[in-house]
Amino acid sequence: MKFQPLKGTKDFLPEEARIRQEVLATVKNVFEMFGFQPLETPSIESWEVLAAKKGGGPEVLKETYNFKDKSGRKVGLIYDLTVPLARVVASNPNLPLPFKRYQIQKVWRYGEVAKGRLREFLQCDIDTVGSESMLADAEIIACAINVLEKLGFKDFIVRINNRKILSAILKKAGIKRKTEDVLRVVDKLDKIGIEGVKGELKKLKISKNSIEKLLELISIQGDANVLSRVKEVLGECEGVKELEELVKFLSYMDLTKYIKVDLSLARGLDYYTGPIFEIFIEKGIGSIAGGGRYDKLIGILCGREVPATGISLGIERIIEVMKSRKMVEEKKTSLKAFVAYPNQVLISEVLKLVKELRDCNIQTDFDLKGRKLIRQLEYADALKIPYVIILGEKEMEKGVVKIRDMEKREEFEVKREEVAKFLSERRP
Repeated sequence: MKFQPLKGTKDFLPEEARIRQEVLATVKNVFEMFGFQPLETPSIESWEVLAAKKGGGPEVLKETYNFKDKSGRKVGLIYDLTVPLARVVASNPNLPLPFKRYQIQKVWRYGEVAKGRLREFLQCDIDTVGSESMLADAEIIACAINVLEKLGFKDFIVRINNRKILSAILKKAGIKRKTEDVLRVVDKLDKIGIEGVKGELKKLKISKNSIEKLLELISIQGDANVLSRVKEVLGECEGVKELEELVKFLSYMDLTKYIKVDLSLARGLDYYTGPIFEIFIEKGIGSIAGGGRYDKLIGILCGREVPATGISLGIERIIEVMKSRKMVEEKKTSLKAFVAYPNQVLISEVLKLVKELRDCNIQTDFDLKGRKLIRQLEYADALKIPYVIILGEKEMEKGVVKIRDMEKREEFEVKREEVAKFLSERRP
């Protein structure tokens, strides 16, 4: 029997789990600073909800883990956190609007496994429900940018576009059928390149002239000033007006240095209706965040139109980049101190000291196996615990303990009643 996790899933041992927890603590802090409130939903939903009006699109639904439960109902594991949010809003009509929520949970998609791409992965979402204003979209983008800044990133780009602009581009290119299929192909541009896109569009029976015109139009990109050129090409377009307003709000926040208008950005999910955005850090890792406006999705479930916008941060990819750039430090433990003792006779004093240190918020552990003192020291050293407190009979008689700095290999004799004070004043 092979004791390995399933393909596309991963165990996170303490060193890596600690990094994830520290990153998530930063993310949560920023989310709450921007006024987003926590929400948790089940990991399993009815297929009726997941597939409502094709949900995120047929390609996403093909990747969904789904099955029949013991009552014969078709259900599935959630593939993102937006559809569950839509169900929550639909089933709670008295929620005060706008409803700003954040949600950090695992989701599942049976897709190709690659660097930074698993089948079970963590999503960190923020969404604002109930506002049609581009202010809501600007706030979503600003919050995501602030998260990355707080994590130490400086060289990222936020690509923005609008589904309404893409619809206008398709019309200009003479493409009137299979529009959602065409946009899903455009969404693959970064992965399969221009020739790959041409090949996929030919399979959809799109004419050569339409393909050439489409590729010409989606090649337009640049800073906010490029929107004037988009207007010249497409004429009056609601999507351009929305982006102009969005960029205006971002300029007030001094964030346009991160913004790039890119008409090739399509986002693969079918439920987007307005501005869409993705954040990129480096080649080879894909986007580390993506989202947009989805004003129709909640209405599909509740029968009344409720505007909404949001973004999802790909924590797995973000951490992958942070590790490769050595932006995070892998630690084997969060412990600051380990109490070592030569024999079980002293266990009552050991437990008293451990409790005293923990009460002072000093992360402390002690030996649970009755090992020899040298083995206890080796164990503490293996975990890179900074300080070992040696509590022996001789020390007890003198009313002191020995504290060993495991990194510097220095040893101090400290009065028993001053142990907590001594450790509190030392570095972590």
